[in-house]
Amino acid sequence: MAESMAVYEFMDDALAGELTVGGAQDIRHFRDRVADGEIPHPNVFTPEGLFSEHDLPLGKGKSRRCRVLICPRGEATEARLLAQPEVRWIGQLGFSTKLGGKDFQRKPLHLVAVVDKSGSMTEVLPLVRQSLRTVARQLHHDDQISIVTYGDRGQLVLPPTKVTAKGRADILATIEGIDVGGSTAMEDGLRKGLAVARRSRRSFAGTTRVMLFTDERPNVGATDKHSFMSLLEGASADGIGMTTIGVGVQFGAELATAISSVRGGNLFFFPDETTMATVFEDELDMMVTEVAHDLKLTVRPDAGLKIAGVYGIPGDKLTWGKRGAIELEVATLFLSKRAGGIYVALAPDGSRVLPTARPKTGSAVVHVEMSYTPVDDKRRTAKAALRTVAKADASIGLTRGLLLVDQVTALKEATRLHHEANDQEGAYQLVHALAGRFRRLTDDDLEPERTLVLNLERTLAKRSGHAGEGRSSRVRDPVSGLPKKIADDG
Repeated sequence: MAESMAVYEFMDDALAGELTVGGAQDIRHFRDRVADGEIPHPNVFTPEGLFSEHDLPLGKGKSRRCRVLICPRGEATEARLLAQPEVRWIGQLGFSTKLGGKDFQRKPLHLVAVVDKSGSMTEVLPLVRQSLRTVARQLHHDDQISIVTYGDRGQLVLPPTKVTAKGRADILATIEGIDVGGSTAMEDGLRKGLAVARRSRRSFAGTTRVMLFTDERPNVGATDKHSFMSLLEGASADGIGMTTIGVGVQFGAELATAISSVRGGNLFFFPDETTMATVFEDELDMMVTEVAHDLKLTVRPDAGLKIAGVYGIPGDKLTWGKRGAIELEVATLFLSKRAGGIYVALAPDGSRVLPTARPKTGSAVVHVEMSYTPVDDKRRTAKAALRTVAKADASIGLTRGLLLVDQVTALKEATRLHHEANDQEGAYQLVHALAGRFRRLTDDDLEPERTLVLNLERTLAKRSGHAGEGRSSRVRDPVSGLPKKIADDG
C-alpha cells in the first residue's frame, strides 16, 4: 500500500530512528580555513554539510517514533534572513524511520578502502592509517575489508579479508605497510576498488561499500568531476555506494562534494585524530546504511506565497513545476543518530495585486508530495504539510534551522562578495550583522557556529579596515568547552 495512505504512529524516542540526506556531512574544512584566518570560497561548504553537524528534531512533548519506513513531517514559522530580506517564513521538512534505535544492527559489510598514498599525503598518511585502524576495530566478525592504494597507479594490497582474529592481524599489518609515494592517479585507484567491490558482491550477503581516503588532488588520468560522477553512478547502479573521507589542510572539497551527491554517496572531513575517532566510533554503522534512494519531492507553496529558496539538498537537482511548485531530487537517505532537515524559504508572492494575508497559526504554508525507493523494495509515496507555529512553540529543529539558514545564506553571500565582487565592505557588514544575532545565542548546540561567525567577522574586519572598532566578547571553544576571548573587531 502506498505510504500516502498510511497512518503514522510514534513511540519512545529511545527507539527512534532518524534520517539524513547524503552528500557532505560536515563543514569542518570550511571551519578549519576560517580558524586559520582565511576567507574560503563559497563553493567550499554546503547547507547540507552544516545541517548534518546538528540535531534538528521536529516535534515537542512526548517523544515519537515512526512505525513505517519513512515518516515525513514539518513545521514553519516566521523568519527574517539577512541575505534574503524578502523572506517571511521558513519551513522545515524532516524524516524519521522505523529503523534504528537500541536494537538496530546493520547488515554485514564489505568495506573496500581506497587509499591515496601519493606524495601530497605525506603529512596526513598517519591520520589515514589511524582512521583505518579505528574502522577495523569497529567492524564485526561477519564483515570483511579490502584495501586498494594508489599513487602512480591503483594496487590491491589486501584482498577481501574476513575480520576474524587472524584476519584482523593481517588487516592491521597491511595498514602499517602503507607508505607514501607517487603522483595521484585517483581514477585508477577508484576503478580498481570498484572492480574488487563488484567481484566480491556476487558472493557477499550484505552491504558492499567503497571508502575513499584522499586530500582530493588527482593529477593523473581523469581529474574532472563529471568523469568521477559517471564512474560512481555506474557503481551505484550495481548497488555500490561510496563514502569519501577528506583529510589534510589542502583538501580541495569541491570535487569530493560533487561526487558525494551521487546516489549512495556521502562525505566527511577529518582535520585531526580526535574528530576522526569520534565520528567512526559513534557513526560508522550509520554512515554505511542507506535506507532509501531517488527521493523525489514536489514542494508547493500555499496561495499568496512563493518559494524563495531551498536549503539542504545535495547537488543541483531542482526544477520549477506548475503554479510556483518546485521539484527536488535527493539521491540517498541515510540512517542517522541526528535528525536532519530540508528548509524552505517563503516570500510573499509579488505577482499578486492585493497584499498577501498573513497565514494563520496552524495553517499549511507548504504542501509536499514525495516518492522514494527503499533499498531492495518497491517504490512508495507519502505526503506532508508544513503548518505554521509561533516562534515560541517551534520545535528545536526549526528554531535552530532559522539561525542555520540565516548563517549559510549570509556566509555564502559574504564569501561571494569577497571572492567574486571584491566588495570587502559589503562582506564585512553582512557577517557583522550575522555576528550580532549569534552573540545573543543561548543554544549550546550552536556554539561552534558562533565561534565560526565571530572568527570570520574578525578576519573581514581586518580586510575592510574595521579592525579595532568594537568590543570583545567571550565564547566557549567548541572542542575544549573552555572560555576563550575572540576579538569582536566590528
